[in-house]
Amino acid sequence: MTVEQVINDISALPPGDQLRVVQAIWDQLPKDLGTELSVAQQAELERRWSEYKADPSSALTEDEFKERIRNLRRR
Repeated sequence: MTVEQVINDISALPPGDQLRVVQAIWDQLPKDLGTELSVAQQAELERRWSEYKADPSSALTEDEFKERIRNLRRR
């Protein structure tokens, strides 16, 4: 059985069952998997943090962020 076949089989399940599969897979992953940032990611994070510290008003509040997402979904 290929990964594509497994994905197709899981996709055919009801959403609640799909979520259970995802949770079971997530729970089996090593706890430290994917937590390391690349050099480029770390540089971008530092750039954004510096930008925010220089001008905190450049950041969105949580409510502003959620509103933008809602607006994008309406399109």
